[in-house]
Amino acid sequence: MRVPTAIKLQPDRNARRGPSVAPREAGLITFAPVTAFNPRRAFGRAATLVVALGLLPLVRPVAAQQGAAVGAQVGYSRADLSGINSNLVESRQGAITGVYLHLPVNGVVSVRPEVLFSVKGGQILTGITGSDDLALVNLELAYLELPVLGRLTLPRGRYRPAIFGGPTVGVQIGCDLLITPVSGGDEVNGTCGENVTGISEWDFGWIAGAAIEMHLTRVTLSLQGRYTKGLRSVVEGPVELKNRGLAVLFGLTF
Repeated sequence: MRVPTAIKLQPDRNARRGPSVAPREAGLITFAPVTAFNPRRAFGRAATLVVALGLLPLVRPVAAQQGAAVGAQVGYSRADLSGINSNLVESRQGAITGVYLHLPVNGVVSVRPEVLFSVKGGQILTGITGSDDLALVNLELAYLELPVLGRLTLPRGRYRPAIFGGPTVGVQIGCDLLITPVSGGDEVNGTCGENVTGISEWDFGWIAGAAIEMHLTRVTLSLQGRYTKGLRSVVEGPVELKNRGLAVLFGLTF
């Protein structure tokens, strides 16, 4: 049996059907399932944890000298793909984790650089190049994100509302692709860097959200909701598919 060893997403001439999947064929090859262990993605998650742990001892002296603080956050995200080629999109759910450095400018304004690990992507319906068939393309993207957020917080009281926003840059550290023909046939699995081409290695976008903080003696607890919108297509070329997502995070600042 011959299966594709390289997968590319290309725009369909019929804009209503979205992008097309154009496979190239080669010799025999066996693909691991999308849910199987992926060394590249596992390495990316381990690297995120190392970065997070490495930041803590570095920023503690800054916190002591300048009244800054460090924190960690974990939560739930729901992401999908937007754009003119995003037909019949289904969202992807996952975890979002990270650390941050809280830098107060005054009692109201602060700046918060973050390091986050997040999973994005989604499922779209596309045409298959060279035929009238359709396929469901399930794309899972893992990112190491670096947002820089400006925050406005009420300066008094134990419970303090806050709003925030700012730009974010994401570096892709993992990518899996599953193609399922609607009319039947074999599914095709792919991984960026191995048998998938045309997926962008970085993303750029913005974040906006609101939070409620509870200020205790030594720590601050927070619950926040945020919206993320990508400004760059995750697929290289004329195809327009952009990340977007909602997340709810619990934070601890100390």
